[in-house]
Amino acid sequence: MKRTTIVALALLATSQASWSERRLVGRYPNWDYWWLNVRLAIDRFDTLYCAVSRYNYSHSDPEHDLYVLNTAGDTVRVQRPWHGFEYQPIVADAAGRNLYIGQPLLGMYVGANFHMDAGVTDDSNCVLTTNSQGNDSIYFTRLAPSGERLVWRSLIYAGDPWVGRTSLAQDPRGWLHMTSEDGMERLLYCRSTDRGASWSCDTLATVRVMSHVRCVATPDTCLHIVYRTWTGGVQLRYMKLRPDGSVAVGPSVFTDGAERWEPTVCADTGGNLRVVYVDASQDAHNLYYTVLRGDLETGGAPVPDSVLTLVPDTVIQTDPVRLAGPKVCVDSHNRSHVIFEQGVYGSGGDKYVYYTGEESGQPVEEAAGPAGRVSSIVVRPNPARGRARVEFSLESERTVRLALFDAAGRLARRVLPGRLPAGRQSVRLDCAGLAAGVYVIALDAGERHERVRLVLGEQ
Repeated sequence: MKRTTIVALALLATSQASWSERRLVGRYPNWDYWWLNVRLAIDRFDTLYCAVSRYNYSHSDPEHDLYVLNTAGDTVRVQRPWHGFEYQPIVADAAGRNLYIGQPLLGMYVGANFHMDAGVTDDSNCVLTTNSQGNDSIYFTRLAPSGERLVWRSLIYAGDPWVGRTSLAQDPRGWLHMTSEDGMERLLYCRSTDRGASWSCDTLATVRVMSHVRCVATPDTCLHIVYRTWTGGVQLRYMKLRPDGSVAVGPSVFTDGAERWEPTVCADTGGNLRVVYVDASQDAHNLYYTVLRGDLETGGAPVPDSVLTLVPDTVIQTDPVRLAGPKVCVDSHNRSHVIFEQGVYGSGGDKYVYYTGEESGQPVEEAAGPAGRVSSIVVRPNPARGRARVEFSLESERTVRLALFDAAGRLARRVLPGRLPAGRQSVRLDCAGLAAGVYVIALDAGERHERVRLVLGEQ
C-alpha cells in the first residue's frame, strides 16, 4: 500500500508493539466443512472467550466448543459442548454482565435452531442480535437474561443481503446500529433508537460491496464502518458516522490489492480502530493488522490513507498453509488479541485455531488530529480513587461536553455540557460508586475531540 507518512505518524509506527508467538487453542481433525466459524469476546477482567461452531456437513450440531484464555493466550478452561440461550453463545463475567460472542456465528437454520450473525448485550443483560436469512431478509431478536424471547425474529429489512453477514453495534445511548450489504451493490445501514422496536434503513453507498461489512461504536457515540469492496481490485474501506447519523468521514480506502478478505474491527480505549484481515479467500498466507484513526472529522469527505492510518498494515502471521477467519479484541491495557483459523480451504483435512497477541499496548490512543497532536487533557491523579480533576485549555469561549465512559463504551458519568471561557480549565470528576477498572474521558469542544484514559482503583 502506498503511503506518504508524516513524521509524527512514522514515530507511532516504529513504536508499535511486538506480537507473541502463535499458541494452539484447538485442533479439529478431518473437519468436514470449509471453515470453523471462530468467534471471540473479552470481559472486563481481560479474560478471553473463543467459541467454535460444532456444525459441519457430517455433524450438524448447533452447539459450540468454548475455550477460555488468559491475557497471555494460555487456555485455562475448555467446555465441550457449550451453548447460550436459544443457541446464541453467551458468556457471563464475574460481574454478571452477559457478553455475546458474535460476528458472525453461523447465519443459517440448523436443526430447528436459528443462529444469529452478530449481537450485543444491553444494560439490562438482554442479548440483542441480528440475522440475515435466505438471501432475502434481515431479522432482529431480543432475549432476556433467562433466555425468554422478548422479540423473536422481527423483520427489519427485506432485500437481498448475504446470508449470515450482518454486524451490530450499540452506542453509549443504547441506540443500535446494523450494517450489511444488499445485492452486493449497496452498503446498507439500519438504526434503532428504541432498543430494536423500530428501525430505519438507508443506503450509505452504491458500490459493489462484498459480504464483509463490520461496524463498531466508540465512546464519543460515533459509528465506524469497515467494509470490503469488489471493484476490479479489492479494497478495504472505512466510513465514520456522527451521533445523528450524518457522515463525518466519507468512504476512504485504507488498503487495496488483488485480494483482501474477512476484515474484522474493534475499538480501543482511545476510540481508534484495530483491524485484522487476510490476503485471500481460499489461499491466504498472510494475516494483517492495522490501526485506523478514530477521531477524524472531515465534513463527510474521504481522507487519504496517510492521514487515516495510525499503524501501517503489518503482517503478524504468515504460513504456507491457509490462514482464515481472524477476530480481534482489545483489553484494558490496549493490547490487541487475535484468534485465527488455519487449514486447507474446503471440507476434509485438519483445521486449527490459534491465538496471537500484542506483548504491550499500542501507544496510539492519545493521538489526535491529522498531525498526530498529543491530547492536552491532564487527569490528576491517575490512577484515581473516588475523585479526580480534569485539566485542559480552551483557545476561545465555547460549549464543552465532558463525559466518562467505561471500557465497554457505556456512559458512566456526564460531567458537562456547559459553556466555558477561554483559558485553562479544571473540572472536578466525581467517581464515587464506580467499579475499579479502565475508563475513557471524552472531551468534545467544537471540532476538537480528545480522549484520555483514566484508571480507577478500588474505593
